[in-house]
Amino acid sequence: PPPDERHCATNARRLTGEMALDLVKDRVYKQRIRIQDFFGDFDRLRCGSITPTQFARALALAGFNLTQAQYRELSDAYPSTVEDRPVCYKDFCADVNGVFTKYNLEKAPTQEVDPAPASLLDTERFSAKPTRSLGDARDEEVDALLDAIAEGVRKRRVEVKPFFNDACANQNSPMRVNHVTKAQFKQVVRSHVARELGDDAMDAVADRFGDDDGFVNFVSFSACVDPKEEAYHPYRRSLQ
Repeated sequence: PPPDERHCATNARRLTGEMALDLVKDRVYKQRIRIQDFFGDFDRLRCGSITPTQFARALALAGFNLTQAQYRELSDAYPSTVEDRPVCYKDFCADVNGVFTKYNLEKAPTQEVDPAPASLLDTERFSAKPTRSLGDARDEEVDALLDAIAEGVRKRRVEVKPFFNDACANQNSPMRVNHVTKAQFKQVVRSHVARELGDDAMDAVADRFGDDDGFVNFVSFSACVDPKEEAYHPYRRSLQ
C-alpha cells in the first residue's frame, strides 16, 4: 500500500492499543483490581513473559472483554526478549498499576507523585446520600420506602452494611470499592433487610443508588437505613 495508507493504518493500530490500555487502567483503578494476580498461573517459570494467547486469557479472567485487535495491539506494545514467550506481562502490569503510584519511590523519596486523574475518580464512592435522582415524584416514593426500611431495621436491631461487605468481598464478585452488582443488592435486601419489598420497589431503590455501569452504592444505602448512633454525652445520666 502507499506510504500514506501505511501511516494511517499504523496510527489506527496505535490508537486502538491506547484506548484499550486506558480502558484497563480505568477499571483497575475504580475496582482496585490486582491485575498481576491473573497472569501468575500462566508464568510457571516466573520469567515475566507469556504468549499472546495466555495474555488474552489472563485479561479475560480479570473481566475484560476486549476485541481481538485490542488484545493484539496490547500484547505487541510490551515485547519480551524470551523467544517463545513474546509478551512481557510484567511491563504491562507495571504500566497499568502506575495509575496508583510510581514504582521505586523508596529510591527517590523526594519525587513528586502526580494526583489521580480526575477522569478515574469516582466522586460518589464514599457518598452517604442517594447517588442519582429518578424524578421528584419517584424520589418521594423511594424516600418513603427508605423510611419504612429504616424503621424495620431499627425494630429488628440489625446493621445492614455488614451484609453488603460480605457480598462485596466475595471472590466471584467484581469487588468494586463500596459497590455491589444490582443482583447482589437485591439478594442481600431480600434475604436480610426487607423481605417484603416488591420487585418494582426493589428496582426503584436499586436505581436510586445505582450507576450507569450496573453497580449499586451499598454504603450510601446503608447510611440511609442503618440506625444512627447517638452522640455520647458523659453527663446525660447525672442530668437525668
